[in-house]
Amino acid sequence: MARQRGNLTVAVFCLLALAMADILVDAVGHRPNIFRAVAGTVVTISGKLMGSIQPYAPQNAIFENRIVDPARLDEILVCEPVYPAFHIHFIELKGRLWRAELQADSGAAPGEYPIFIRQRSLPPDPETPPLQVRIFADEEALHASQTSLFRRYLGIAPWTAAVGLLPVALLLAYRTYRCAEGSISALQARGLGPIYKMAYRKTGWEILFGLGSDHGLRNGDVLQLLDARHHPVGHDVVAFHVGPQSGEAIVDPKVKLRPGFLVRRSSTRRPAPADIPVPAREP
Repeated sequence: MARQRGNLTVAVFCLLALAMADILVDAVGHRPNIFRAVAGTVVTISGKLMGSIQPYAPQNAIFENRIVDPARLDEILVCEPVYPAFHIHFIELKGRLWRAELQADSGAAPGEYPIFIRQRSLPPDPETPPLQVRIFADEEALHASQTSLFRRYLGIAPWTAAVGLLPVALLLAYRTYRCAEGSISALQARGLGPIYKMAYRKTGWEILFGLGSDHGLRNGDVLQLLDARHHPVGHDVVAFHVGPQSGEAIVDPKVKLRPGFLVRRSSTRRPAPADIPVPAREP
């Protein structure tokens, strides 16, 4: 069960990392001047008026107020050219920012349609680049056009996936931590201490393990070295620098120390502190 939970946690974190990377891919590939729609659907689009604008007379300001009246919006804004494949209905304008509904006809031919959205009272600006409306025959064609993996294969935005995966990943990480904490406590209750740190020196391996004075360990106590399967490897070590929850020891450099090794308390204790090899701590 613990292994399955650990594998699930790793899988969720991998998906979360993929979603975060996909957000960057989507930001690069999702161009704001391209609007996508499937034939027979309605999507909300938005953009910004380019070039110069002039005050709208009834407002006596350069669009300082939010305008949502359809009739007034049609007096201010225009979309051209007009295509039979789709219709654009403006629903909001504030400053230069506009929102509209793009309604694609059910019989619209798939393809790209360049459009210009501008203030009706001003002539077209030849320097303004066109917007692109892309009509697709079905949802599969729309997904296949996406650069984002989540949009292409799952049909959802990567940031939506990331927001959904983040609390799941945090919960699983917390559960894994608590389970690991419980496992360590269970090992310590049996007189076993996991090795947290291994550092190879000229004198041998310096190890830090999870047994201390709170578990009855004292400086000079002899510990058995066990492999990951809790089998003795035929080598004992002597504890020093014993703290409440941890201690240190030196392992013979000939021992092939591996991650997952443990130490086990023994009934043997060195009789004299002078016999304990206590190396000086490195600054």
